[in-house]
Amino acid sequence: MIPSKIIGKTSGENWVGLIDGFYSIVLTLLVIELPIIILDRVEKIWEIGNLQKEIWALTMTLGVLILGYFAIFAIIYDIWSYHKTLLLDAKRLRLFAITTSCILFVSSLVPPFYYLINHFALEEVLGDSSHHRGLTLARIGVFGIIGIMYFLLAALAKSEKRQPGQTPERREELEYIFESSSTKALITVIIAGIVLSPTTYLPPPFGITAIAIITYFPLNFFKKRHRR
Repeated sequence: MIPSKIIGKTSGENWVGLIDGFYSIVLTLLVIELPIIILDRVEKIWEIGNLQKEIWALTMTLGVLILGYFAIFAIIYDIWSYHKTLLLDAKRLRLFAITTSCILFVSSLVPPFYYLINHFALEEVLGDSSHHRGLTLARIGVFGIIGIMYFLLAALAKSEKRQPGQTPERREELEYIFESSSTKALITVIIAGIVLSPTTYLPPPFGITAIAIITYFPLNFFKKRHRR
């Protein structure tokens, strides 16, 4: 992204430091928001006036927040590992620059959308309010962001695999990233449809947790059968 006249010939490794730092900031912003939400809910919980109900509400609050954060952490970590692997030996640098910029921009939207999910979800789980339209919009935003990032990674891997000069090991690696990212993008869409449907609605953080769990299984809907 820096003019080649200044730094000379570039490679995908020039973005590795940026990738590492950017995803670290995203994960940090996610966890920084947890104390704010917890303190806000604790103040409301102490107003209940019943110790048993207060302990139950506090346990539910911590459980929902920690489980949700672990799930979104696992997903972002998975995306980071694919993204960094693709950059280490990139051939189409201009395409990588554009696609990487898009992925980083989209990933930066995860913290604000997930903050909204936690805000509305806790009210719903603790019974302070009924299903909120803002919660649905925030969940659509997070599911959409995850799906888009996996889709862009799959497209990047597919494009890179077609470039000449790739070793057999690198082609196999790119093929795996393409198939795995495509599968995870499809799984995200399926889970989003299930948890957001009026007939099969599930409150947060079940949707994100399901994606985090399923994506770490060796599922592959796009694996090709190679001819011998």
